[in-house]
Amino acid sequence: MKKIFTLMLMVASLGGLMAQKKVTFKVDMNQFTGGSFTTVYVSGNFNSWSGNSNALSDADADGVWEGTINITDDSIEYKFTMDNWSKQENLTQGSSCTKTTSGYTNRFVKLTGDVTLAKVCFESCAACSSVTKKSITFNVNMKQYSGSYTNVYVSGDFNGWSGNSNQLTDADGDKIYSGTFDITRDSIEYKFSIDNWAGDEKLTSGSTCTKTTGGYTNRFLKVTGSKVLPNVCWGSCSECTNDVTFKVDMSKYTGGSFTTVYVNGSFNGWCGNCNPMDDADKNGVWEVKLPLPQDSIEYLFTLDGWNVAEKMKSGSSCTKTTGIYTNRFLKINGATVLNAVCFESCESCANTKPKANVTFKVDMSSYKNTFTAVNLNGSFNGWCGTCNPMTDADNDKIYEISLPLNALDTFEYLFTLDGWAVKETFKGGESCTKTTGSFTNRLLTAKADTTLPAFCWEYCGTCQSMGNTPLSTHGISVYPNPAQSNISVSAVFNSGVSGNISISDILGQKVYGSAFTGNAVNTTIDMGALKAGVYMLVITAGEQTYREQIILNK
Repeated sequence: MKKIFTLMLMVASLGGLMAQKKVTFKVDMNQFTGGSFTTVYVSGNFNSWSGNSNALSDADADGVWEGTINITDDSIEYKFTMDNWSKQENLTQGSSCTKTTSGYTNRFVKLTGDVTLAKVCFESCAACSSVTKKSITFNVNMKQYSGSYTNVYVSGDFNGWSGNSNQLTDADGDKIYSGTFDITRDSIEYKFSIDNWAGDEKLTSGSTCTKTTGGYTNRFLKVTGSKVLPNVCWGSCSECTNDVTFKVDMSKYTGGSFTTVYVNGSFNGWCGNCNPMDDADKNGVWEVKLPLPQDSIEYLFTLDGWNVAEKMKSGSSCTKTTGIYTNRFLKINGATVLNAVCFESCESCANTKPKANVTFKVDMSSYKNTFTAVNLNGSFNGWCGTCNPMTDADNDKIYEISLPLNALDTFEYLFTLDGWAVKETFKGGESCTKTTGSFTNRLLTAKADTTLPAFCWEYCGTCQSMGNTPLSTHGISVYPNPAQSNISVSAVFNSGVSGNISISDILGQKVYGSAFTGNAVNTTIDMGALKAGVYMLVITAGEQTYREQIILNK
C-alpha cells in the first residue's frame, strides 16, 4: 500500500512538471517618453503582481527588454512595469491584447505550451514600428493659482502618472506653462500637477473635458493626431477669465443721435451688437461687465452696432496701431474696472479737449483723370484710407465732409482718391503745408467750428483764385515778398486793358480790391492792418488771370 501511495505522488509530481510552460516576454521601450528608469519587469497574476520578481533584460542595449518565465497557469493577465511599480503600462480598454476585470485593464494571453510572445511596444498591442507617435502640446494657465510652487508637470496614464517625468516650462514668464510630448495612445487621461504630486488639479466630475473612472476624475483626450491644446486655467476646462467692466462717457458726444452703445473687440470677433452697454442711471456713462480671458485685447466703442465707430488717434496712450487700424488696447491680468473715458479719447470727459466741428471741402473740377471716391486722410483718423469718404450731393464737383476734431490741436491731412489709389502731392514750402522728412501734408489748427474753403486739388487756394500761370512769367512783379507792410505791384501790358487787382486771405475772404485801365500798373498796397500769414494776389487783365502768393511777416 505504501508503494502505491509513493507511486501516485511521483506521478502527480511529474504531471506538475509537465504542466509548466516556458513563456518568453518581449517589450520594446524605444518609444517610451515617460521619463527615466532602471529595469523593466513583467508583473501578473502568475507572480501575485510582484513589481520586482521577474526582471527582463536588454543585453544588446537595443531598447527591447526580454525574459523567459516558467508558468503553470493556462491563461494569465499581466503588464510591463518598471522599478518595483514606480511606472507601469496604462493599457486601452478594449484593445486586442487586453482583458478588463473589475476596472483593471491588463494584457491577457491563453497558454497551451511553450511560447515566445510577439515583441510589443510599451502600452500597445502592436510593434513599435506600427505605432504612430502624436505630438501633443499641453498648456495650463497658472495665473489664478493662489498657492506657491516651483515646477508644473503633466501627469497621466501615458507616463504612469509620474509626478516629475513631463515638466512644463514658462519661457516668457507669463504664467502659462507649456510642453510638447509624443503620445502613442489613442486616448489619454491626465491632469496637471506641481512639484512631484505636492499638489494636483481637483476637477469637477461631469465637466466637458473630463472622464471619471473608479472615483477619479481626470482630463480626457482622444488622440486623433498631433495638436496644440488650448490654454486652460488650472482646475478648469476653460481659459482663465476675469470680469472686466468697460465704461464710456457719451455726455459730450456731438456726432448725432444713437440708441445703444456697444463694445467691440478681438475677444468677440468684432461682432457688432453682441455686447450692448447700458446707462441705467441716465448719467451718460454706458457700461458693461464681461468675463474675458487673461490675455491682451483690442477694442472700440461703437454706436448701434457698427453705424458709428470710434476713430482713435494713433500714438494715443490707450491705443495700439497695427497696419492701418488703431484700436484701444488692454492687457488683462485680473478683474478690472476701467475708468470712464470719453468717446474717441483715452481721457475722462472732464480732461478731454473741447471739440471743433470742421467741414473740409475739395474742388475736383480741375482734376482730369477718373476716380470713384474722394477720401479725407489725416493724423486725426490714422491715415485710414477709406474710413472718411467725402460727398458731392449737388454734383458741383466740390466734395465735403464734417468731422469733430479736438479744438486747438494741429493736424496734418491730405485729400486722396479711392482710398490711397491717388493722393495729393505737394513740393513743400506751400503756405498750407508742413514737410516732415519726406512727407508734405496740408496743415490745420482746429481753433473752433470752421467751414474751410473748397480748396483746389493739390493747391492751397480755391480753383477760382488759381490763375493760368504765375505773375513772374508775364513781366509782372510783386516786391518785397515776403513783406512786412507795403507791397509794390508793377505790370506792363501789350495794349490797353481793363482789369482789377484783389487780395484774399487763406480762407478765400477778400481783403483788398482795386480796378485799373491802361497799358501799365504801378501801385503800392498797404497791408499793415492785416495779420501775418499767407495771402493770394490775383490780377485780372482782359481775359487773362495771374496770381501770386504773398507772405506777410510781422
